[in-house]
Amino acid sequence: MTAADPTLLDAARNIARAAPHIFTNDLLRYALGAGGVFLLVNVALTGVLADRRLGDRTRPAGQVAREILASFRTVIVFTFAGGGMVVALRTFDLDRLYADPAEHGWGYFALSLALAIVLHDAWFYWTHRLIHDRRLFRRVHRLHHRSKKPTPFTSYAFNTGEAALNAVFMPLLVATVPMSGLAIVLFLAHMMVRNAVGHCGYEVFPARRDGRPLFDWMTTVTHHDLHHENGGYNFGLYFSWWDRLMGTEHPDYRARFAAAVGRWLEPERPRKAPVAAVVFAAIALFGAARADAAPQDDIEAISGLWVTERGEAVVRLGPCADDGELLCGWMEWAWDPDDLASARKPMLEGFQFRDGSFRKGRLYAEGRAFRGAIAPEAGLLRLRGCAGPFCREQVWRRHDGEAACVFAAPL
Repeated sequence: MTAADPTLLDAARNIARAAPHIFTNDLLRYALGAGGVFLLVNVALTGVLADRRLGDRTRPAGQVAREILASFRTVIVFTFAGGGMVVALRTFDLDRLYADPAEHGWGYFALSLALAIVLHDAWFYWTHRLIHDRRLFRRVHRLHHRSKKPTPFTSYAFNTGEAALNAVFMPLLVATVPMSGLAIVLFLAHMMVRNAVGHCGYEVFPARRDGRPLFDWMTTVTHHDLHHENGGYNFGLYFSWWDRLMGTEHPDYRARFAAAVGRWLEPERPRKAPVAAVVFAAIALFGAARADAAPQDDIEAISGLWVTERGEAVVRLGPCADDGELLCGWMEWAWDPDDLASARKPMLEGFQFRDGSFRKGRLYAEGRAFRGAIAPEAGLLRLRGCAGPFCREQVWRRHDGEAACVFAAPL
């Protein structure tokens, strides 16, 4: 030790003294938050909420035990990573915590609490997208996504790296924003409850008459459940605005929410358009009609990447290798690597253009071959595959170059 070391020694001693207290608080918060939501929503109210259950909630044996065990490790990481850094900041007089909630006024108290929630949502969105990168997903985030049918106990089921990444936020917050101790307690309670509710599997958020969420700027249970179903979408924690702004909200989110609350999703009421806009729209429609009337063998018009209906795969369409006048398709990416490994190449083959659609082709899925037809519809593709008298339909969307591939990783 040198003469300059006593402060470091004091920090270590303070962390050691505070660790049991921090650990107890974190563990109690998890037990009350996740356990309380589970007992209330998934046990006591299952009959009341039966019509709002998000699909089949059958879980693999041992899932809850695995989640609780992983969450216990997360609490330990929070204790020594986040809690330790907060204690260190206080030791070196770098934190901005204060004891009396009224010290800066109750208006600032409310503002600081709201700011903490908004900042945490932003931190979560961007770090969440980061750990969905293929280079990080398996090591940092895969454990959380093993729960395809999550429960409130999933809320803390993190890899060690993900737990540490979440723990970093609190020291950054108290080092930059003056916060009262009570505001921190309320912030952490809100974080825990919202996280547990988001994983409960029952849509508990209210809806409007048109089937949309009453608070459409907030993430709902359906919003996050879709993320566990398809990890390329819906990265937000509390609010939906980052997903809307960055184009990562699941395209079927509102329809799935409406179905969860037992309502039809009504189209939004159209706004009155200026006369000039109506004129330009009429010209565009006339041009589109002329283009449709013109003869075409337009394979190039639909060539490129397309996302399947539920976002599980990305398929590249283009001319067949052995006949450039026929349309083929190859699977480029799949959320489940087993699908990608077992997919036949090409996935679609031999489609001929006739009367505005592609026909007489074959689609290969689930180890079977289907007679297929593909009808382009204003930026969408409507696919129909039949095996004997049994047919299935899907609607595919143009791939946006980001949401399904770049930040999503197969389980």
